[in-house]
Amino acid sequence: MPIRILIADDHAVFRSGLRSLLEKEADLEIVGETGNGFETIRAVAEKDIDVLLLDISMPGLSGAKVAETVLQAERHPAIVVLTMHEDEYYLQEFFRLGVLAYVLKQSTATDVVQAIRAASRGDEYIDPALAGLFISSFVGRRQRRKQKTGRLDLLTPREQEVLGLLAQGHTNGEIGRKLSISERTVETHRTNILAKLELASRADLVRFAIDNGVLKLG
Repeated sequence: MPIRILIADDHAVFRSGLRSLLEKEADLEIVGETGNGFETIRAVAEKDIDVLLLDISMPGLSGAKVAETVLQAERHPAIVVLTMHEDEYYLQEFFRLGVLAYVLKQSTATDVVQAIRAASRGDEYIDPALAGLFISSFVGRRQRRKQKTGRLDLLTPREQEVLGLLAQGHTNGEIGRKLSISERTVETHRTNILAKLELASRADLVRFAIDNGVLKLG
């Protein structure tokens, strides 16, 4: 019996390309596609699937909330998160929820297929590029993050908007189009945000956004 898969991602072109790649594998069968969180929960309930390929940034209902809802059912599919987010905060949160595999969208088709097969067997799979993040602990870092919370008032309203969009994984160009500002202006805002909050990277920025309620996983 082939592994029955539901693809949940809000980008139709990406879903189409992924379907084409997976359908080349004799042991994989795509039984449906969804473009938002609510559709995904409905499809999981209606279809007989083995693996849910789930994006994090889903309209209507976040990927984390979809995963949490799906995994509460007595009989549920294994979940493989397929995302652009490389941050350990996401990685650890989804495994805490009960997701079995976490793969980056920029990974090879081989990685995605391996993750699907592992999850269908009940095994965990982590994108090789992220294995080090999963192993690392938060020991010695929680206090540092705590010291950086409660500092949103240092940012202007526009910088807070840019912070939220950066934390969601949007590029400078995408943010510029959303806010009707230039890409150079977005980069300036990003530099100012990191400086004001004393952060060193996008990963730190994502953690700050989650800690301060700017970005919610659920």
